[in-house]
Amino acid sequence: MDTVESPLIETAPLLASERRNDEFKGYMMMAASALGFAANSACVKALALSKFPSLEIVFARSVVQLGLGLLACLFCRVNPLGTQQHFWLVVRGVAGAIGNACFFYAVTVMTLGDATVVFFTGPVFSALFASWMLGEPYGLFDRVASVVCLLGVAMVVRPQGQMGWGAVSALVGAMSGALAYCVVRKVGTGVHPMVHVVYFGALSFVGSAVMMFLVQEPRMPVAMSEWALMLALGGFAFVGQALLNRGLQLAPTGPATLMRNLDVVFAFILGITLFDEIPSWMAVLGALTIIACTVAMGLHKWGKRSLT
Repeated sequence: MDTVESPLIETAPLLASERRNDEFKGYMMMAASALGFAANSACVKALALSKFPSLEIVFARSVVQLGLGLLACLFCRVNPLGTQQHFWLVVRGVAGAIGNACFFYAVTVMTLGDATVVFFTGPVFSALFASWMLGEPYGLFDRVASVVCLLGVAMVVRPQGQMGWGAVSALVGAMSGALAYCVVRKVGTGVHPMVHVVYFGALSFVGSAVMMFLVQEPRMPVAMSEWALMLALGGFAFVGQALLNRGLQLAPTGPATLMRNLDVVFAFILGITLFDEIPSWMAVLGALTIIACTVAMGLHKWGKRSLT
């Protein structure tokens, strides 16, 4: 009798330990992705100050990201087109491309920290999309947190009179990014993270290549520093995207939100140190309000799932 039950007794702690290890890896990947995206945003700001239009910056990022994604698929021996869930992969790519373009435009017309924190209202929209796509509840707590979060947006953008196209663009980007994150969760671990990167890069490449000539006036980089920024932009985006996709698959949504919001902290630090963008006390209060609401929503959902 003991020989039959012993393996079962030993297996449960091992499985729990492996799950905790996977969750910890997911948290670390989310934190590292936040740093990568913040560095990517700093490159966007630097290129915008050098008079590069936002869609050309999107195009530069997509070229490098797509190339690195395809190389990574080759290295990992993964079909870059994937073997399943093609419709949702296209939806993820389109939503990510739109969100990325909107956020880049916001960074060019707002301070780095303010654009990032408005963009990080994404969890509010993620909760809405998750209730539709994933069947997750959207109760009174989520509704109240969503309203307070939007009040935080008003505090961020009003002090400098930025309630214009920049703030609107950041909010649209937040909605699109939220849809992309929900799709990543919907397709689950059956799709390799590099496949997500390839779809995102490819659709962003096509869209920005067309639109930058239709609505803006692109120019070629001249100085070596401009070429270096273009390459760094794509490199940071690739690393951030790859780590984010894998982190979303490994980490529970609630605690992962804490790590993801480090992007806002990094963005404010880089904005202050690199671009001398000193936020007003009202903007800081608004940023803290948004972070508190998004984290509370994530932890609330995670806690409810843990009890069921």
